[in-house]
Amino acid sequence: TILMASDQLFSKILVPIDGSEPSFHAAQVAINIANKFNSEIIVLYVVVSPSKSEYANLTGLVTPKHIDMIIENAKSEAKTWFKRIKDTVEEENPNIKVSTKIILTGFAVYGEIIQYAQQESINLIVLGTRGRSGFKKLLLGSTASGVVTYSNCPVLVTK
Repeated sequence: TILMASDQLFSKILVPIDGSEPSFHAAQVAINIANKFNSEIIVLYVVVSPSKSEYANLTGLVTPKHIDMIIENAKSEAKTWFKRIKDTVEEENPNIKVSTKIILTGFAVYGEIIQYAQQESINLIVLGTRGRSGFKKLLLGSTASGVVTYSNCPVLVTK
């Protein structure tokens, strides 16, 4: 039996997005759940940064300026994605709290998603089966697969 109040069941929902339609669909599903449980939604974009060795091959050295550039590009890329989701929430239920986060990583995206979910005490992760790098033949993309395998909280994978 579930001992906690039902309104606390999914109080914080994490939606990792990458700008793909499956990730926007996952966001819509998260909004529907948030409507029922009065949840907060955190929209997360994990940007994979080239490793220092890749940088060294390109420019001979890694500078903070390069890293800042990657983050700035990611922010401008994600701005329209975040706005699209916030606009949908505003139309459907302006009472839902939505926050956005961009993380830069040199590692696997799923590891960052799981680590963030643990740090922020996320109750549910909602993500698409495949993102921008999706191979149609795979049942789950590598990110979705990693999140499902290693997450400590429930994961809802949307198609």
